[in-house]
Amino acid sequence: METSIHVLRKTLLEMKENYSFVCIKTGTETEDMGEEEISLLKTITAGIMPLYVKIGGPEARNDIRICQRIGVSGISAPMVESEYALKNFIQTMKNLLTPSEYESYNKAINMETITGYRNLMDIFDSVPFQSLEQVTAARSDLSASMDKKPDDKEVTRISKKIISEAKSRGKKTSVGGTITKTNFELIANEIEPDFINSRHVMVDTKNAMSIGPTDVAECMLLFEMDLFEFFSKTFPEKGYYYRNRVEINRERIGERKVLYFIR
Repeated sequence: METSIHVLRKTLLEMKENYSFVCIKTGTETEDMGEEEISLLKTITAGIMPLYVKIGGPEARNDIRICQRIGVSGISAPMVESEYALKNFIQTMKNLLTPSEYESYNKAINMETITGYRNLMDIFDSVPFQSLEQVTAARSDLSASMDKKPDDKEVTRISKKIISEAKSRGKKTSVGGTITKTNFELIANEIEPDFINSRHVMVDTKNAMSIGPTDVAECMLLFEMDLFEFFSKTFPEKGYYYRNRVEINRERIGERKVLYFIR
């Protein structure tokens, strides 16, 4: 296990230096990671790049406590659909954390439903919004809530609106959801977020485009595949789930062109 962690850390450093990786992210909700798994990710990322965690809901207190114990760098609230949900997220963070801890976290929200989009201005113009550092437009859930595909033009238009409104208010922005080799460049050019994220990897958009969007997208997905393989062996009770994620990424890569190896 130590050898595998060492190799993953070495590869992660290479990805940071050569392929625009800036952050590893996970969550207790869609990503289905418990405290042990998040702690292991923290070990892999320590001293290389920050680890962000999406908690199970705006008031997921136990998840916030897990993040506090592990020492992650950022906490994100999912499915924020109203000013009230955002207010609860910020207030819960303040209630559970010391002022210095609260200030140290990169606080973010996911805008990922059409309901949230319809309430966009109320959310973004609210007082709690000022406490956030980052906003993510999450295309998979957003498109599902619209009964459309992630790359649909209307989903792209709405994602762009979310990102542009967040940017105009001084927030860092990210777009995620069904990232593939073929849609990375479209997201970068059409939506123009600061960052693009796959399930577990966040990259700097401008740097990625200068390196080569297809190669960066492939590296994101390949690195995740290696993480999933490692986690499937470390947590055998979830082996089926992680192996399935490997196959999903393989489909998103398409014809695999190997850019690096993990042994």
